[in-house]
Amino acid sequence: MKRPHDIAEERVEFAVAIADTRGVYVAGTRQATDPREIVPPGARVDPRAVFSLLQFGAVIPPLTIWQEVSRLLPGYRYQVAGGAARRVGVVSLPSVSVADNVDAQADAVERIIDAALEPIERPVILFSGGVDSGLIAARAKALGKTDALLVNYSFGPDDSESRLAEAMALTLGLRFERIGAGIEDPTTCLKAPGRVYPFPFGDHSTVPTSALARAIVARIERGSVLLDGTGADGAFGMAAKVANWQRVFRIPAILRELAGSLHSRVWAIHSSIEIWTRLMRRSSRMPFLSAVLAQNALAGITYDDAHAREVHSMLGEWVGGWAGTTPACQVTAGDLAMTCANTFAQKARPVFDVAGLDVQYPFLADDAVAMGLASNSWNLDQPKAPLKRALARHVPREMVYRPKAGFVDVSGAVFHCRQFIEYLVDAAEHGPISEALRRKPIMQAAALLARGKRLPAQTLNLLWSIVFLDRWLKTV
Repeated sequence: MKRPHDIAEERVEFAVAIADTRGVYVAGTRQATDPREIVPPGARVDPRAVFSLLQFGAVIPPLTIWQEVSRLLPGYRYQVAGGAARRVGVVSLPSVSVADNVDAQADAVERIIDAALEPIERPVILFSGGVDSGLIAARAKALGKTDALLVNYSFGPDDSESRLAEAMALTLGLRFERIGAGIEDPTTCLKAPGRVYPFPFGDHSTVPTSALARAIVARIERGSVLLDGTGADGAFGMAAKVANWQRVFRIPAILRELAGSLHSRVWAIHSSIEIWTRLMRRSSRMPFLSAVLAQNALAGITYDDAHAREVHSMLGEWVGGWAGTTPACQVTAGDLAMTCANTFAQKARPVFDVAGLDVQYPFLADDAVAMGLASNSWNLDQPKAPLKRALARHVPREMVYRPKAGFVDVSGAVFHCRQFIEYLVDAAEHGPISEALRRKPIMQAAALLARGKRLPAQTLNLLWSIVFLDRWLKTV
């Protein structure tokens, strides 16, 4: 990882990858891949960045959490001269020429994974048993890498996904190691996130992923290479989501606005009405790209929305500048560049970096991004059809074509921990982002959690983001 350096005397041109998992940050004439290393004393929290993180789970570039530090936009080329970085063009992606045929597409996906695997002698694969990690493992076996290690996180003895992952590993004939839940306090990753993570993000599956990462660090030798399937959903699984949202946007605006106005009454109730009003509120208050990528519809209900218009505009300008105007391409590009690279990949990467482990993301590489954008013109019969076809060449179809649970604790145990609830109350009452929060509904949510109530998924997403950002700012 590059250390901070002064660009005052530099003259250089470089590109920032579209799905860049680290970022390039600038404060004055200092540049770094870790914004904490160049933030000046007395730096101020940017309220636009706070809104962005609470709305999307990520801070949209060029914003960072501090007003005095900016981020160079992923997807663009820059020229450094006179102590400043100036945009000079967009990233050129590899050309993609794949027939609209699922077998040809599966072949192309296999080539991408093989290119990542071939140089690695003893790969360690973060293995959930789903299509993405399953295909990486299958290609490792096909390439003769029989010493690959598949590491799986189990949420407990009733975790059927972990059992299915073990069955797939057995079918492939690869080593399988399970790391079980309960090995640590679920709020461990909230103790001092500012000292672990270079920038804040919002994803409550940080709990199991960070626990898995710490367990791997204790078992795997320094210098090992790990492979993570993050990005496959963004590259090859967004078409159906886009189509569903397009149907929502065809509902007359006045009806969406009226239905969305009811969300302020049901946001804390786990029900189909909450889901419906949430969709209506998102579609009536946000542009299409923002509505699809947002993590909740609670801006203006539980947190301040004064900067909503500006942040939504920033997202559209950033992604639209290099992804084109097609809604499907913009959503795919935005999900890869923001959600996958700057939220999902962050849950473990910093832990591995510090331990001297190299983590790679085959589905975030430029060729995978290019293929993901091209896939929006293919006639796919289901999300991730090429990946599923490729995996079904190696394991029984029933291991591939099945419902797959998300990588989260379905019990939501972390949200009912006393420590988490105390963090949430403190964030609303005394934290550095308390002015951006609506205290009354946050305290209502805390009280409901304390009573063991089940809250809607997107409400929990927001509460996690509040606590994580508050704790990150307090411990950075």
